[in-house]
Amino acid sequence: MHTEGHQIVANTRKGLPHVIRRRGGVRVQSTIIAAVVVTLALSVGGMAMLFMLHRANNEAMYRSTGRQAYQIAAAIERNGIPGVDADDLAPGAGVDVIQVIDASGRVVRSSPGAPSGPIIDVDQAPHTYRYFDNIGISGFAGEFCATAVGAEHDNAYYTVLALDRATGVRHSEWVTGIILAAEIPLLVVVAAGAVYLLVGRSLRPVSRITKRVNEITATALGQRVPVPSADDEISTLATTMNDMLSRLENARDAQLRFVADASHELRSPLTTIVGILDLADDTDSAVDLPTVRTILLPEAKRMQVMVDDLLMLARADENGLTLNLDEIDLDDVVAAEVGRVRSLGSARIRLHVKPIRMIGDSDKITRALRNVIDNAVRHARSTVSVSMRIDGDDAVVTVADDGSGIPVRDRDVVFQRFARLDVDRRNQFGAGLGLAIVREIARAHGGSASVGESDTGGAAVTITLPLSVSVPVGHDSTPPVLTTGEPTDEEISPDPQTSQSR
Repeated sequence: MHTEGHQIVANTRKGLPHVIRRRGGVRVQSTIIAAVVVTLALSVGGMAMLFMLHRANNEAMYRSTGRQAYQIAAAIERNGIPGVDADDLAPGAGVDVIQVIDASGRVVRSSPGAPSGPIIDVDQAPHTYRYFDNIGISGFAGEFCATAVGAEHDNAYYTVLALDRATGVRHSEWVTGIILAAEIPLLVVVAAGAVYLLVGRSLRPVSRITKRVNEITATALGQRVPVPSADDEISTLATTMNDMLSRLENARDAQLRFVADASHELRSPLTTIVGILDLADDTDSAVDLPTVRTILLPEAKRMQVMVDDLLMLARADENGLTLNLDEIDLDDVVAAEVGRVRSLGSARIRLHVKPIRMIGDSDKITRALRNVIDNAVRHARSTVSVSMRIDGDDAVVTVADDGSGIPVRDRDVVFQRFARLDVDRRNQFGAGLGLAIVREIARAHGGSASVGESDTGGAAVTITLPLSVSVPVGHDSTPPVLTTGEPTDEEISPDPQTSQSR
């Protein structure tokens, strides 16, 4: 019982606007609001008009009665009661009844047919006046308006009372009120109907947009909502929705390509591993150590690297890369990676080192440099050049090779995930994630990565990193210090004992 009562009170508090919101759309709500506003406006306007009409009618009657009363009062002040002409007492010119009352309350002069006793008990002081409304006279139908004017002659005081019948005027006021009462509902209906039609017409494009959106599914993101020709808010909404659908379609296409490419890249090592294991199972023989070292282990490591790369990119897409920021010597990081490549003896490396200290994530910057340098070594004919410089507030590392280079049309494509040029696919170099990771790491630091042409005609990958990035709470926020020192040029050739064929 308590719950039911509480629910009733809650529903009562919600009231009519809640019902409107539940059962009516924008069109119905706009129509109801317009009807209420028009009703209030017309009602207030009608009452104001009736009040002004009533006031104007009274002023007109007061002017006519006052003029006659003043004329008679002036005659009394000049010549006394005998000075009042009979024509002044005759009804007409906006005056129907006239009485002249002395100080004792006796009617001394009056118009023909006027009552013998005072119509109003009033003793008006000389040279003053007073207005009266809604006066009833015995023997006369209707109501009257009156003006009382005081007069004096030979120390005798008189009150001149002039009255005008107000029945006709009041009737016109009532007729006007009735006409307004009949017109207001009609005008409200017309206004509400017009608003209903206009709002419906304005919302028609919204209905078409809603219908089209309901037809769009995850497999049909190529559709677009219709854009109205009018340059208004609905047109802006439709354009914004189409832009959003374009972004969703591009994201879906990229996701599908990503999944397809990841599946394709993982299929090859998995096929190799599963094939060897199936063969060992069918022949009931153990897998020999050379097979593990030359086939199984490299393929497993390839999958491991690929999965790690995919996980890093997925985290970057979701929340961005997490950076463990600290002061690092960028030249030491570059030199360490160059030393690693030297130990492999893959190519001759020319190194231009400039001492640079910056704030960044040493592990991720190392990974980015490793990806770029390894790519350069794979595509170089003989020499890889690594140079460093400072450009304003940025540290710039450029890794160039003397290989075949990258066409201009593909220089942005190579940073896409699973994007590999034809030569990469023929030689099965990587999974096409290396440069995508490089760009993500550079962006996480507030920098960028780009591809150009080297002086020797090959590719030149440039990584730009700000010397200082936003440091989270708990990290040292000391500005980076650029160590002084002369740049050094060093040429590192492959170690003949560790040189390998490409």
